[in-house]
Amino acid sequence: MKTKSARLPVYIELPEFTLLDNGTCFVRLRTLDELDGFWSEHRDRFAFACEGHASDDPSFLHEYEWVFGSTKAAVVRTVLRWGRSGIVCEFYEWAKHDPQMHEMFFLDRDANRDSMIEEGIWLEKNEADFRADCVRRSIESYRGWWRFCNLPNGYSSNEWLSGCRPHQELIDPHMAYQEVATALQEQTFDDWRQSDFWELESHNSESIDELLQYWKKERYKGERYYGDENESPASTYPYASD
Repeated sequence: MKTKSARLPVYIELPEFTLLDNGTCFVRLRTLDELDGFWSEHRDRFAFACEGHASDDPSFLHEYEWVFGSTKAAVVRTVLRWGRSGIVCEFYEWAKHDPQMHEMFFLDRDANRDSMIEEGIWLEKNEADFRADCVRRSIESYRGWWRFCNLPNGYSSNEWLSGCRPHQELIDPHMAYQEVATALQEQTFDDWRQSDFWELESHNSESIDELLQYWKKERYKGERYYGDENESPASTYPYASD
């Protein structure tokens, strides 16, 4: 179900080259030398980052815009303009809103086990995993999950995480809200690292180093590289200061 549209985060201004209260810094780095210079100056301060890619209809960051931070969750909070964009967490009550599919989940889980036992391919590890899952996700305890809602630009709450890597579902409706928000923000950062989300890419220190090395090699070979169209004879920019 579509909820009230959130304010588009990309149009919520962030101060540039300023250390925000959550320890993140938003910058526009339009050339390879600017990116290299900023990272050389600040790599000991920031362990994580998010990079905006070229897009005709961006929701979060424009191309050459970056958010650097010391934690994954803080980077995502700034990218989403948390607290200003209208994006929040909600507990989706699956058993209430779709009781038939809720019941089918448990019937299918039991049927899969029976089928594999009958085929003789059910192993001790399968049984151990099955019993552990039954303890964690019983018909009484697995009633729904926490998720982001009020996402902008038509993004679906149910499809926000791509599924390209397993995420721990947050199924306790009584979890502290801030704990939920932090966990979902960390999962979002990891998802952006692994998925083919076309608008954004998140980085750790190693991947930023690899990115710089790649673009420098492309420049050396005479190929197109990061920000080459923005280069001018003199390119200067301010550093974020303490």
